This record gives sequence, C-alpha cells and structure tokens, in this order.
Amino acid sequence: MAYDYLDITNEVIARMNEVVLTAANFTTARGFQIQCKNAVNDAINYVNQREFGWPFTHVTQTETLVAGQTRYTAPTNTQSIDYDTFRISRDETLAVAGNTLRIIDYKEYTQKYI
Repeated sequence: MAYDYLDITNEVIARMNEVVLTAANFTTARGFQIQCKNAVNDAINYVNQREFGWPFTHVTQTETLVAGQTRYTAPTNTQSIDYDTFRISRDETLAVAGNTLRIIDYKEYTQKYI
C-alpha cells in the first residue's frame, strides 16, 4: 500500500490513541498532531539525507559535453553522484559508439592527455 504524508502521520497519531487528521484539517492541526507531523517529516528527512540508495532518490540526467570544457556544474539538489555510471551515448550523427567512462585520477589524466 502506498502511503502519503497524511497517511504516515495518521499511523503515528493512531498509535498514540489520538484523533487522526483528514485532508481538510491537516493544515490546521494543533498540539500533539503537529508534533506527530514534525516527527514524521524529520524521519523522512533523516532517511533521505543518509541513505542515497533509495530508488526514489535516483535521477538520470543527460548532459551535452562541449569540446575543451573540463568542468560542469552539478544540479543544486544533487546529494551524490555515482561516477561509475557515466556513459557516452551512441550518436549516429557524430559516429560515436556508446562507452562507459571510468574514473581516473589527476596524475593519470595529466600523463595521458596533457
């Protein structure tokens, strides 16, 4: 069963034998209900900030690279980047085959490419 923020909050409230919230009164909750809302929100944030392997936190992005440009800015909402998944996409127009990129250290880069 898929839960939303209201459902999870109501699960916590029900365990404490308090009156559950509805969509109509969720924004006007008071006292103990607000504490439950805050606790659920804190728990969600805790899990999301410490565990990057959850499928709902994954994003795939395509970036067009520019010849001669060595640095690119990551999106502001990026938590971590899995460099082991970088690929060059196949492009018939440029006659480029798809390849997986591997991480190289700076010393190896300067020895091979500079």
